[in-house]
Amino acid sequence: MSIGLIGLGSIGKNLALNIQKSEDLHVFNRTPEKVAAVVEKGDNVHGHTKLGDMISDMKQPRTVFTALPHGEVTDSVVKDLVKILDPDDTIIDCSNEYYRNSRMRGAHCSAKGVNYLGTGLSGGSNGALTGPALMIGGPRDVYERHVDLFDTFCKNYAYMGNDYGIGHFTKMVHNGVEYGMLQGVADVYAYCNQNMFDMSKVLVSLKETDIDGYILDCAIKVLQTYNIDKISDVAEMNNTGLWCTQTGIEYQIPTPVINSAVNTRMASRYAKCLNTNDDRNPLRITAVAANTLRFVFASSILEGYELMSTRNVSREQVAHAWSSGTIIECPMIGHECYDVLEETIDDVRVFVHRCTQSGIPCPAVQAALTHYDFMHRKKTSINFLMAQRNHFGQHSITEA
Repeated sequence: MSIGLIGLGSIGKNLALNIQKSEDLHVFNRTPEKVAAVVEKGDNVHGHTKLGDMISDMKQPRTVFTALPHGEVTDSVVKDLVKILDPDDTIIDCSNEYYRNSRMRGAHCSAKGVNYLGTGLSGGSNGALTGPALMIGGPRDVYERHVDLFDTFCKNYAYMGNDYGIGHFTKMVHNGVEYGMLQGVADVYAYCNQNMFDMSKVLVSLKETDIDGYILDCAIKVLQTYNIDKISDVAEMNNTGLWCTQTGIEYQIPTPVINSAVNTRMASRYAKCLNTNDDRNPLRITAVAANTLRFVFASSILEGYELMSTRNVSREQVAHAWSSGTIIECPMIGHECYDVLEETIDDVRVFVHRCTQSGIPCPAVQAALTHYDFMHRKKTSINFLMAQRNHFGQHSITEA
């Protein structure tokens, strides 16, 4: 097997340097400087500035990773590859792609006799270098043919199913869960009145708990290395969180925490005229904030499990895919999140009450609490809503 990689951005460059530690690797990028930089750092890297040259220099059977932006860029490269690859060569698409696009790519490749694995990659640029987590979809025999290769450079990899899009679907939902977790961290920072010392106390108190993992470590490191007040208060995002909320709506699965995280990022783009970082701050209790963050993490993970259930993937399989090497890895993955909700709910109420009194927004926490309360009431106000719907629309009424 001969290995190639296309795309040498922050992920692709580090992935190349990781793979070449144990495999001879051919790399291609349209920018010669990026190729030269990877060749200089790697001992087993063969650089190419023309795609055709790379493929002709590789021996059959070939396996080519793509680490490119989703959408048209990857579509174009995959179509070019299919024209010059030989039957039974394999494309491993590691873009952050919409799963339905992956299905179309897989079908296109299959029609030309080329294998395709739609593969979600998590761990960020550092994980790509030290050991990413891969979520893989496509024919099982093609996956099994590459297990030995995955063993050489991955911290974790999981075969999610025969569907060409299921790997990218799993990564999409992973990213939605990540959105909810990150907004939960931001809500706690707001509760701490954007005070870095108080926030640090909360985060350090959560070490060696069920949410101790990459996101917690990242938040602690951010406080140590960034002047957060100098960073723009306007959010950026890729499409994965948005795709996640759209999927929830399509399959009628409530995802209030993920939705609140996406909505908050969009709202940040609008002008804000009041400064909430003032003296109207609540009495901050570290344990309250810590338990609230555990509540949001548990809520986000549960929403992710519900979205994954639309693919008929077992919770154990999902937990394995997300448990190690991913951005959302933490001991809570794979454990009983409902117990965490019951354990922390009283502190969450205190958190929301104090934030509301002080005019401090906490969108992810409020969404999680509202959903919890709605699901724990034997009778809600929806019956009144349905009565109004019937009154003006003459719909049938379902008796209780």
